[in-house]
Amino acid sequence: MKSLPVPVAKARENMAEVLETARQGGRVRITRHGKPVGWIIGEKERNRLTERRSADRTEAKRRAR
Repeated sequence: MKSLPVPVAKARENMAEVLETARQGGRVRITRHGKPVGWIIGEKERNRLTERRSADRTEAKRRAR
């Protein structure tokens, strides 16, 4: 999934648009002086990443046995 880099100042000015992008499944990469400082992701994407991480941990435990 492609992320959209957005400077902090623009994210502040357009927070409703940034949040709508995340709500629709997009990832928004927040930058400061051109360097990444954080992400805004929607709830569905967060849940997907959490489930994937949990599955990866379960698989790692299974292999360690």
